[in-house]
Amino acid sequence: MSLSGAQVIAKALKQQGVSVVFGIVGIPVVDVAEAIQAEGIKFISFRNEQSCSYAASAWGFLTGQPGVCLVVSGPGVVHALAGVVNSQVNLWPLVLIGGSCETTLEGAGAFQECQQVEMCRPYTKFSARPQRIELIPTVLQSATRHAALGRPGAAYIDLPADFIQGSVDTSAVPSIGPLRPVFAQADPAAIREAAMLLANARSPLIIVGKGAAYARAETAVRALVEKYQAPFLPTPMGKGV
Repeated sequence: MSLSGAQVIAKALKQQGVSVVFGIVGIPVVDVAEAIQAEGIKFISFRNEQSCSYAASAWGFLTGQPGVCLVVSGPGVVHALAGVVNSQVNLWPLVLIGGSCETTLEGAGAFQECQQVEMCRPYTKFSARPQRIELIPTVLQSATRHAALGRPGAAYIDLPADFIQGSVDTSAVPSIGPLRPVFAQADPAAIREAAMLLANARSPLIIVGKGAAYARAETAVRALVEKYQAPFLPTPMGKGV
């Protein structure tokens, strides 16, 4: 039994726990969008890659899971860079998947040919193209881990047309598990030192930032404010906590 490259990427997204993909269909990613929906993943279609990538970026911030954006090659990836840079700067998890020309036509002026992996690399934590169809799940797993773990940010996966339309034996495709969050823990000594400084402060001011919002720490922050009856100041990204 064999799978198409489109089916491989769709199944890998499903195994990673992706439930929604934002995208614009066109050459060469039409098959990918169809395979994604066949796996039961909701596909939200847009008319502009910039707004599409911003939506996926916002999804990443609101859920803590990488937002996934699917776009066509060349100008599609170029336009989606707005959301990529936004995610990278604001530390929001995002995975951009872009179609690209056939590997056999690179350098020959293929349709919308563009050096997309190199173009995305300065603005992402991870930018790569699978070397073979069966390696798509492994590359996707690396992309989602880079996007979500540590300091969140953006990742890019390049899918050539011949990979999307090609096929591979099912037994050659590795199965990947769901993305599991790993939370960084501050140095206990630094936490104790901060607590002592706060306890001995005469007029403490509590600044609530993006980290508190991202960690959904509103209950703990409120308890801290009430305990010390201290004024607090939210940063722009900490408002609402």
